[in-house]
Amino acid sequence: MSIFIGSTEITDIQIGSTAINSVYVGANKVWDRALDTQTVTVGTNFTGPITWWGYGGGYFSHGSVSDGTSNMYNGAAYSSLDSFTTSDTPNYGYTTLLYVVGFQPNSGWTTMTVDGVAFNRTDASYTQDSTTSWSWTSATTTSPYGSTIGATKQVVFT
Repeated sequence: MSIFIGSTEITDIQIGSTAINSVYVGANKVWDRALDTQTVTVGTNFTGPITWWGYGGGYFSHGSVSDGTSNMYNGAAYSSLDSFTTSDTPNYGYTTLLYVVGFQPNSGWTTMTVDGVAFNRTDASYTQDSTTSWSWTSATTTSPYGSTIGATKQVVFT
């Protein structure tokens, strides 16, 4: 959700010294303050039969992320902002993943938007472990990170 004045995007709204977190027109929310923004430089990894796109640290390493730390979870590291499909059957859809290091609660944000594609936290499968994960299975028919190695994609949490 964006608000523009002319061609200029408004990214911060305040009344006096009070930060405004959401703007509504009637009952419709038209803007949310970003809690965190990460720039993912898209990488890929093929681990037959799965093809990964976006950023993944660790064993299936691919791509990179701007600062790599979560504002919602006190600077915990992102270990995955990516999506994957079974390479021989991409028509089954892409699963999009968010992994944050540590035992994180299933709260603190509402939506993860990847290059304009919104993923609601409440629609995800959630697993709390030493690395906490949110997974949206077959949520899109193409990767929200695209398929161009080196492209940059904005991931915004609201």
